[in-house]
Amino acid sequence: MTESSMTLYEINNQPIYVHEEGRKREQVLILIHGWSSSWFSLSPLLPNMRKRYRCMAVDLPGYGKTPRPPERITMDLYADLLAGLVQQVSKDRQVVLAGHSMGGMIALIMALRHPDLVERMILLAPTITGNLSLFINLWSYPITMLERFFVVDWIVSLFESQLAWATDRIMRPASLAVKSGMSEEDYHRLRGDARHGGQGKTRAECYWGMREGNLRGKLNKIKKPTLVIWGLEDNTVPLRDASVMADEMPKADMRFMPNVSHWPQFEAREQTLRYVDGFLGRPMNLFKVLSSTGAWQE
Repeated sequence: MTESSMTLYEINNQPIYVHEEGRKREQVLILIHGWSSSWFSLSPLLPNMRKRYRCMAVDLPGYGKTPRPPERITMDLYADLLAGLVQQVSKDRQVVLAGHSMGGMIALIMALRHPDLVERMILLAPTITGNLSLFINLWSYPITMLERFFVVDWIVSLFESQLAWATDRIMRPASLAVKSGMSEEDYHRLRGDARHGGQGKTRAECYWGMREGNLRGKLNKIKKPTLVIWGLEDNTVPLRDASVMADEMPKADMRFMPNVSHWPQFEAREQTLRYVDGFLGRPMNLFKVLSSTGAWQE
């Protein structure tokens, strides 16, 4: 029998809410959401993953139910807090990391800063350089920078219902492929997370935190087995980031999906789960065999 709950942890005096599913005695799988999101953004993975892992989908500090930290948010801060969570719940066993978008960058930084804690990684449309697409920079950057001020954030939240129609017309083409398989229910839940009031300062700090966390030139230090899934119509994280990863992590298992934008776990759920299941089904000793033959560097 599996268990499902929202649990409050405290890491270095920072509260972190975690949506948990699965058996507590199983290996831990940490699911890390992206910018302007919550634990829900990786929920499509949970029905399959909870059968074999203790799934812990976090609300990063400043998002969802988790209060923001007192200090300025950086990707290193997030990575170190999650490393503290791992050390608390999985003291003697490495964990699997699954990260979407900004969460993918955080997972990679964890693998760099705390390699002994990480067994393998699943990255969905990860941001690598932190330089988002031109569309996002033109439309989201000005609002994000204004929202860091409490008064502007409050005004935007106050009129959010009136602005929702306009923002959907602008942002939907950037978020979804033309033939996206995402349901309207899931889309509106994700947009609700993105409109969550009181998160303006967090969003602004994360925007700059991703840029400051630029991983170009660092990925070749990561030796963990990694699955990367990218939509060929991604208009949020540009595909040039995929080129950086291909150059610096040539052994990563990279899968590109047509008719998919920035949300492969929602837009092409079944295909994404097949890739994930196949990757997680490979035992670690197989990766070591591949490494010895030059097919995988571990």
